[in-house]
Amino acid sequence: MHTSSSHPAAAVLAAVLAEQGVRHAVVSPGSRNAPLVLALHHQPEITVHVSIDERAAAHHALGLALATWTPVPAVCTSGTAALNHGPALAEAFHARIPLLSITADRPADVVGRGHGQSITQAGVHAAHTVHHDVLDESRMDLEELTRCARRALRLAYDGGPGGSAGPVHLNVPFEEPLYDLAPAPSLPKPAPDVDIATDALGIVVSEELRGALDRGRVVVVAGPRPVMAARSSAAGLEVNWPCLAERGSGVTGPLVLHGAERVLKDGVWPESLQPEAILTVGLPPMSKAMRKALEGLPHWHVGEDLAGEGSGWDVWGALQGSAPSEVLCHQANASFDEAWGKARTHLLEAASSFDAQWSDLSAWNVMTHTWSGWSEEARPTALHVANSASARYAQWMDLSTALSKNANFHANRGVAGIDGCLSTALGWHAGQVDLGKKLQTWIITGDVAFHYDSNAFLTESSLTRQGLKVVVVNNGGGGIFHWLPGTQHGEVFNRHFETPPTRTVASVAQGANAMYLRASSASELKQALEHARDEEGLVMMEVITPNMVSANEASAYLKACQLKLNL
Repeated sequence: MHTSSSHPAAAVLAAVLAEQGVRHAVVSPGSRNAPLVLALHHQPEITVHVSIDERAAAHHALGLALATWTPVPAVCTSGTAALNHGPALAEAFHARIPLLSITADRPADVVGRGHGQSITQAGVHAAHTVHHDVLDESRMDLEELTRCARRALRLAYDGGPGGSAGPVHLNVPFEEPLYDLAPAPSLPKPAPDVDIATDALGIVVSEELRGALDRGRVVVVAGPRPVMAARSSAAGLEVNWPCLAERGSGVTGPLVLHGAERVLKDGVWPESLQPEAILTVGLPPMSKAMRKALEGLPHWHVGEDLAGEGSGWDVWGALQGSAPSEVLCHQANASFDEAWGKARTHLLEAASSFDAQWSDLSAWNVMTHTWSGWSEEARPTALHVANSASARYAQWMDLSTALSKNANFHANRGVAGIDGCLSTALGWHAGQVDLGKKLQTWIITGDVAFHYDSNAFLTESSLTRQGLKVVVVNNGGGGIFHWLPGTQHGEVFNRHFETPPTRTVASVAQGANAMYLRASSASELKQALEHARDEEGLVMMEVITPNMVSANEASAYLKACQLKLNL
């Protein structure tokens, strides 16, 4: 029998986490959470990571949850620390990722009476969790604490819509003393599992969907599927239909296209590609053009028979229900199939022939072409990108030969913010390394997103940095805002929208004990990539690109693709 915290709630939580296969926890320094920290530290099956910033810590746990597909806990002290878990919980809620927020609290009878570090924590994350509970050892015995902890973990796996995964918040009040130890408790035996046969899900092909399938003018819209970040052997999907896919969807097929905005102009389809119904897979698409083009079309979601994914979002107000994954293997009619095949060929030709001057786009081209020239073992085994411009450029690149076989691709796309992009990637990398994998994980981010989440590196060394390469595309601020109408307000645009950071990438690299590299041309970038490849430790590479030129080149590239398709 090993030692644990003398507080039953903390000891039970640590034991249940280990029992349910959780092997990582992320804790932030504090005092009220000392029972939880001590219980986790003394739990032999669990590796405890330390992250100073609670917001970054919750995203570290999110990345570890992605890597292991287990409800990894982020543990913090009481007060406003608990609120800092909010962004990661919102991301996990919308992206359907199993994540656990454990917030230590003051006893219930002192909350609201002006005591230090006490706010109303119970239920504070209710809107963005699939389950929340209070484990109050002052009124719950060992059996009830164990039952509630086990229920919380089970719901993190399947408590979301249609049986999807999702985040859970557990608030745990503690009386002083906080630092005492005791023998770990013996947990009551769990209730026997109830097997649910897959065919009992009852997903049937409706008459309306069957008619659309028979007519053969159906398009699959495949958004990111976070389960792919754990590299589940059953996560990949073969799609025979014409398919507009985002990186990270894990779909393959002869008619898969990435980057919907390259096909659609102002939300308009080429007539020959116009569908009459759609099937969705994964998260909703980021492309506004795609969302506009699909308004009013009946759609069915594939996901309820895919572990952890669940039912769909009614993005267009026309969701008809669920469809079994087998419908992805049906075939389009010959003319529709041929039209999409030609479109795919034209799009590849347009992309390969576009000669961009030095800009964000050409930097992405240099990276993908350089990686493609490396041996299979040297190529990135994972590519994580920040949301905003980086996530969009990644859709336009041919990553099939640039990344290693079965490489992971991920971007925080649940609620489409730049929150926690670096922290999530760092957590994912640590989780995969712990599984015994030797990785070259590359992270591509813009300068604003990089500085926003630079506290990702305020961790101790158990969140390993070996094999991490961070590429910061520095175009002098939020370059993506040049794609939006805000530029018409010239007098406030630079200060209030573009907001160039005042801190340097080099200073962050120095503070993180990382190798710093800099490139401001295609040739310098190629050399820097090769230098980074050969460095075992953490590398931060700053790629300087011109702001206005980058926006203009992106616009010209999209027009070239659309022109090739006669839009």
